[in-house]
Amino acid sequence: MMFKLHKYNQSLIAILIFFFILTLRLPHLTSSPAEYHAWRQSDTDTIARNFLEQRFNIFYPQLNYDGPMPNYVQLEFQITTFLIAILYKMFGYHYVLARLVPLAFFLASAWFLYCLARKLYSVATAWYTVILYGTFPFNIYFSRAIMPESAALFFFIGSFYYFLRWIEEERVGFLYLSGIFTALAVSQKIPAIFVGIPMIVMALKKYKEKLLTQWQLWVFAFISLGTPFLYYSWLQAVAETDYVSGIAMHQVGMKFMTAIFTPEAQNFLAQALPRAFTPYALRLFLLGFFTLNISRDLPLVSWVLAMLLEVVTVVAVIKLDYYLLLLAPVLSLVGGKALAFLGKMKWGTVWVILILFFIFNHSWEKLEFYYQQDLELLEQAQIVQQYTKEDDLIVIGTFQPQLLNLASRKGWRANVTIPGDPEAEMEYYLRNGARFFVRLKEQIEGDEEGVYSKYIQTRFPAVLVKNNLVIYKLGD
Repeated sequence: MMFKLHKYNQSLIAILIFFFILTLRLPHLTSSPAEYHAWRQSDTDTIARNFLEQRFNIFYPQLNYDGPMPNYVQLEFQITTFLIAILYKMFGYHYVLARLVPLAFFLASAWFLYCLARKLYSVATAWYTVILYGTFPFNIYFSRAIMPESAALFFFIGSFYYFLRWIEEERVGFLYLSGIFTALAVSQKIPAIFVGIPMIVMALKKYKEKLLTQWQLWVFAFISLGTPFLYYSWLQAVAETDYVSGIAMHQVGMKFMTAIFTPEAQNFLAQALPRAFTPYALRLFLLGFFTLNISRDLPLVSWVLAMLLEVVTVVAVIKLDYYLLLLAPVLSLVGGKALAFLGKMKWGTVWVILILFFIFNHSWEKLEFYYQQDLELLEQAQIVQQYTKEDDLIVIGTFQPQLLNLASRKGWRANVTIPGDPEAEMEYYLRNGARFFVRLKEQIEGDEEGVYSKYIQTRFPAVLVKNNLVIYKLGD
């Protein structure tokens, strides 16, 4: 019956689905970054604030740690943070504004996925695809996290969608639009480059041995790969801290060929994949994948294989769960296609409803953990903010910079600049204007033998002890 619906009713169902996935993301929109992946979220928020307070230029992102201002860093192209900065400038610092930017990008990415599923298969497949995409646990959480993941998904799916339209319609404008989207996707997440594999497969099928003679594809290649390369190269040249410079290559290196065979990578994926997408959705994906026809479903098959390759060569090395999000579009498409197939069978509607219910219920039960605020960290940040001045440079005794970010203070992380030599490191910090040292709990991170802690205690006076936090005064 649903395949005979009037276009108006089809559009109405799509609107209701999008409204549903929007409402799933409304809880905790005002929360601070002190939740799951607080480091990454507080970094993103800090870069946005530094655009306003330091230098309002999208090409000069700055972090609060590992050096005084200016502290330019080599990170992704700052689309998300710059948009947040604009909202902050217009309406003031409110975390809800920072979360609305990734939320808008995610909804737009879901629209691209809807159009893609409808173009490749059917309107019913598009409905199911968007429902799955909108209800995966990680998609719900990270779509409102203060991070660039949603922007990466938006450009990533858009690049594939416009390339497919160029393949089918041969309008060169779609190819160049795909190139722009690909460039922006890679500038957000370098592993988005794997979308190039299905593009090559589709182009090979279309042009065969004449592929390399298509000049428009060379222009596409320069736009999609050349511009991100130029951006990252330029930013590396102006970066003033080594911490994140070339971080992708440092993390992946030559391990991408062997990491998947290690117990650490296998255990990580065995735990992270069900947490990200639910066991039910993964089983649905397997069911749908083995029903795909290589010839008929070549765009989707090649895209799936490309993203599985990204998982085993990149995610297995980095072992950061939010890198799995690039897998979400193909999981949703294959799952949506499987649900549309089941829906045509006897009692199919019942099976579809049950599967979607189990996925949604599992997602909703797991989300509360990710939303939990670190109240102790927020209190400690408030103490540091109250006791110190805005321009005071601070050294913190932990590798994680959330305290500096949430307290809106700048400085360094102990045991990072000159690790293992507290005297030389503290002399360096003092020469560069450090005013306070903040130790959390009993031990300085990386100081297992207590040498750093003993040096700080004997050299500098403790001026405040409160809430598992000790503040030492370093100088006038």
